[in-house]
Amino acid sequence: MRKAICLILTIFIGLVLNNGCDKTNPLKEIDYDHSIYEVIKHAAIHMQDHSGYAVRAAAYMPGAHLEKDSIKHRRIDIYLPVEETAFGGYIHFGPELIGDMIVCINVETPLFITNCDSLGNEKALKIERTFSSNEIADSANTSLVKTAILFEAQPGANILKIGPVSQSLISLIIEEATHEHND
Repeated sequence: MRKAICLILTIFIGLVLNNGCDKTNPLKEIDYDHSIYEVIKHAAIHMQDHSGYAVRAAAYMPGAHLEKDSIKHRRIDIYLPVEETAFGGYIHFGPELIGDMIVCINVETPLFITNCDSLGNEKALKIERTFSSNEIADSANTSLVKTAILFEAQPGANILKIGPVSQSLISLIIEEATHEHND
């Protein structure tokens, strides 16, 4: 009886050690949704901060420049110029901010992102994901953020086109998509 139990246990341990991890299948893609919603929720906290600052967006590219240190965990109140029938404008940041970024805005508005390298070459950046106000309210449990986009910022100027939107003043937060929230 002991030999049978030892044999079964040995076979089981051997199977686990040798085959427990299927090395033939690639790793599954990591689900970032949980951490992204945490970042959006964190941005909503900063929407309420009194430490925001004002910027006037430009009617033309590249727009007002946002310094890296001035946007970390801070609300930016943006005054938008008049477009044809609404408001809209451009701001830009970089070149030192690169990688996955989230832009959170307190109104529902179209957002477009373009990159301009040091040689002046422009290219539209792919918005990896757009978050609607309903999705944000359901998943991040906040109504302070109405629109959010996830994109990969590139070296050079990352130019954000805001609008058209019906109001001339909006608030936004630019956050790295994955980072520690200590404050």
